[in-house]
Order: sequence, then structure tokens, then C-alpha cells
Amino acid sequence: MNAPTTPTPATLPLPEGAGPAAAALRWLCDPRPDTSPPASASIPLGAVLEAAIDAKLVCLLADRLLGGPADAGLSRPMRSVLGQIVRANTLHNRLHRGEAVRIVRALAGRAMPVAVLNGLAYDAVLYPPGGLRQFTDIDLLVDAADRDAALDVLAELGFTEPGRGAHTRRRSTGDALTPTVSVDITTGLGHTADPADIRAALARTEAEGDGGEALPVLARADALAHALARLAARPRWSGLADAARLALPAPDQSPGAGAPLPETARSGWAVLRAHLPEVFTSTSTAGGANRGEETR
Repeated sequence: MNAPTTPTPATLPLPEGAGPAAAALRWLCDPRPDTSPPASASIPLGAVLEAAIDAKLVCLLADRLLGGPADAGLSRPMRSVLGQIVRANTLHNRLHRGEAVRIVRALAGRAMPVAVLNGLAYDAVLYPPGGLRQFTDIDLLVDAADRDAALDVLAELGFTEPGRGAHTRRRSTGDALTPTVSVDITTGLGHTADPADIRAALARTEAEGDGGEALPVLARADALAHALARLAARPRWSGLADAARLALPAPDQSPGAGAPLPETARSGWAVLRAHLPEVFTSTSTAGGANRGEETR
């Protein structure tokens, strides 16, 4: 991974502004469980569905709509389709989790520290049960000195097909829903590529549990800095949702509090404040940092 550069906070991709679809996406990104949805009368469901699919938030949308009032105006076929979307993603995530457990176990057997990053790491930690966090591959952080050895381990486990990048490998699963699984090996985080920082982050990993074998994930402060820097470098709705869920219960990690965040991560706060101003203020992580979060 190239060393991060200091990004300029940007505007999230379309739809943007004050339109109903953007309002719905901001509602999905808001981590507070008691947040009211936008006025239903102003939301064209078709446009919102399209926007949520493009933003990789359609499972969150489905979960919130299905968990809403019974008289929310959803037809029985629509409820069925939304339920199928969530169930399909749940199976997708379970398959990836099983592969991640297998890989982490093999790397641990070679005494290689590793952390699971991004979508898979966030799925069980930041979101309600049910596979609501959508992602496409397994992201693994390793020490730069272990990268080639980690790729060798992937090859031994059947990951021999080249992927999108030089350090991405894929394998066929034979599963009709998820025919391939991709693994991306990285040696840097959103806010740092310094080998000493990476080794320190790997030493601070925590065990994430999901009712089975735990996976190693970044400590929350490291995960927050990583997510904020990624959000600043590439503003996306799914990244906004992740960063908001990491930031809400972490007032001690706000800019100027305690150990300062890297500049790249500080830029992510500007993105959070710009798009979720009712949650994140200019002086703290959240106006209601202890009002609860969608997590388990």
C-alpha cells in the first residue's frame, strides 16, 4: 500500500444534496438506533432502493424497513424481496467468515500476526445481527515482512487465481450464491503505512466473536483512525456508515482529545460533520455520544 497522503474532504457520490434519496442514505448511515426515518411521504421507494443498492446499504435499508411499523406501506411481495436480500447477504458473509477463520488459523500456525479489516471485521462488531454490512472480499493486514509468506499460505489454501491487485488472490467455492472468494493482503492502513505503526497495531488486535471462532480485528482506536482516513481519501456512503459507528461511542478519539489523530484521519471528521451534522459537531465526536449505537 502506498503511504497515505493528506486528502481534501470531498462530497460523497450521487445522489447528494437535500434530495429524498440522499436523506434516506444519511438516515442509514446514522448509527443511532432511535433516529427517525425521513418523512415517508417524501421518499420515492424506487429511487431510495436504487441509491441504497449503489451505496451498498441496501441490507441496512431492508432491515430498517422490515423492522418498522407494520403499516409502513410495504407490500407483501416487497417485504419478501427485502427479506431475500438480507438472507442472501447473510449467507455471503457467513461463507467469507468461514474462509477468514481458515486463513487466520493457517497464518497463526506460521506465527504471522494478522488483523481482519473493513467489511468483514465491521459486520459483527458495528452492525445489528443478520449480515447487514455488505462487502466483496476479505481484507487482511499483515506485517510487510510477512506479505510474501502470507501469499504462499493463501496458495496452499487454494487461493491461486489473481485478483484485482498484485496482492489479491481468489478461489472458486462451488457455491451458487458466492462462486468465488477474494482475499486482499495489505501491509498498510488508511492513516499509516509505517511498518512500526503496523506492527504496533497488529500487537493491539482484539478478538471479535460471532458465536464461533473469533477473528482478530483492530483495536477500536486504530480502526477509527483507519476508517476516518479511508473516508477522507475516498468518501463513500458505506465508509460514512462505518466511520460513524466507530466514532459515536469514542469521544476520547476526537480531534484535540487525548492522543491526536493523524492528519489524514482528522480530515475524515470533516466528512462526518459535513454529512451527519446532527450527530457530529465541530468540537466533539457526537452530540449524543452515549445515546446508544447499532452494535452487538
